[in-house]
Amino acid sequence: MLRILSTLLAIRTSSAINLFFYYLQKLPLVGKAIKSTVYAKTDLKRSVSALVFAVLLLWSPVSKLLYLYVLVYLPVTAANEMSHADEPLQLFIHIFAVISFLVAGVSSANVLEPKREKYVAVRLMRMSPQLYMHAALSYRYIVFLVGYIPALLVFVLLLEGTVLQAVMLAVSVAAWRVLCEYVHLKLFEKTGIVLVKQLAVVWLVIGAGYIAAYLPLFLEKFPTVEPVLMHWGVQLLIAALGAWAAVQLARYRHFREAVEAATKRDDPYLNVRGMVADAQKTSVQAKESDYSEEALRQEPVNSKEGYAYLNEIFFTRHRSLVSRPFRKRLAIIAAAGIVGSIAMFVMGRIQPEFLQLELKMLFAFLPIALSFLTVGETTCKAMFYHCDISLTRYSFYRSAAYEHFLIRLRKMIGQNLWIAAALGGALTLATFAAGGNILQWDAVLLWLSIAAIAVFFTLHHLFLYYIFQPYSTDLNMKNPLYFVVAMAVSAVCGFAVFFPIPPAVFTSVVIAIVIVYFAVAIAAVRKYAHKTFRVR
Repeated sequence: MLRILSTLLAIRTSSAINLFFYYLQKLPLVGKAIKSTVYAKTDLKRSVSALVFAVLLLWSPVSKLLYLYVLVYLPVTAANEMSHADEPLQLFIHIFAVISFLVAGVSSANVLEPKREKYVAVRLMRMSPQLYMHAALSYRYIVFLVGYIPALLVFVLLLEGTVLQAVMLAVSVAAWRVLCEYVHLKLFEKTGIVLVKQLAVVWLVIGAGYIAAYLPLFLEKFPTVEPVLMHWGVQLLIAALGAWAAVQLARYRHFREAVEAATKRDDPYLNVRGMVADAQKTSVQAKESDYSEEALRQEPVNSKEGYAYLNEIFFTRHRSLVSRPFRKRLAIIAAAGIVGSIAMFVMGRIQPEFLQLELKMLFAFLPIALSFLTVGETTCKAMFYHCDISLTRYSFYRSAAYEHFLIRLRKMIGQNLWIAAALGGALTLATFAAGGNILQWDAVLLWLSIAAIAVFFTLHHLFLYYIFQPYSTDLNMKNPLYFVVAMAVSAVCGFAVFFPIPPAVFTSVVIAIVIVYFAVAIAAVRKYAHKTFRVR
């Protein structure tokens, strides 16, 4: 098994080095100095392989430190002003257990996850599936346990816990995940279902799990799992079940079927770019009914001219593609608002002291909510595939980028303001049903914040599209700077949850950011878009 493990580590280090060179080539200035011949320099790869291997080993504890700090420790420390903040360790263990045991146990299974490494090792290099899985699982969970022990020691001790509690948690989560691997494998063997590919089930568990994890931060009487999980009998049972599952995995003789199921979608691997391109193009296909004569007559464009006429034709002929995400979001918000209001009303009547929802509690969650609800990326992808992929090849169209940027911005802002109005109405209704006071200044600030954030994300998506234009002709996203900016904005939205500020300050900051971003985007698009808005 050591020889197999050595081969797997060689595959991983080689892939990491190639990926590093690939993204280095995409950077401005520096990328031009990196030639494609660097991939063939085996001596250079060997010299840095030890460094890459060390980074891969260190990444496990570092990633777990970041995970525990951002998703578990920060929310707990941010709850210091709440009445139950005298139990930070109990809250820490509850959040960690729900996310790492329940959510990850369902959404992650190494034995059935499709991976490039698995395809290369088993399909291309003809490695034994049984030996491959033994080596991969052994390496994963040894590193998993070794990475979690120091990470948990740091935060458990910071929250005045003990070394024994930290080690018990690390052993428990490792044993539980080994048990989940075996359960996933047996479920596939008995039913043929690969649970990690059942996206509806996985995302339902993720949503419900994160809600259950963070609810004790806001509701004093919400029970936590810490008393049960940290009981010595439960710890001993989990460790015993994990050891039993490890023995069963070592004795398992049908890994070939599981590996084939995990790599089946990669059968045309040598033509994987074509497969991905087909999937991307399917997501932006318009309906035949959009091109019917009756449909085109519904929105006359005779009053338009120039690029306004061109864009009106696009939005008219692709109304289902552009309007479908918009209508879905309105329907989801309306349904969630009605169901949530009824639930708040019933809970408030059964236990009035159990739930006290105030408008000021909602502000911190608005950026994350609107980042998912606003339409932007889907519309930009549709515009690129059905319009810009051809027209950006002409200099006259690129030179007029600022003009059609403004036309599209107005159209998309209109859609997202409708979404903002629906969200504002749903939140106001739910607050009223929960017994909160909606006749106050916070209600006005809430609606202003929602509208401003909706405008921000509209501008954000369109600005990134025109300045970075991330799409290739296959609709793959290849611009690393696009991902850097998008991830930075997402990180700010996440931190807003853990560092809440008063509603008046929040609204003022949001409006100021929108004004500054609008000015920067307008100036940048006017000056640079004729160069950056092109097919890559």
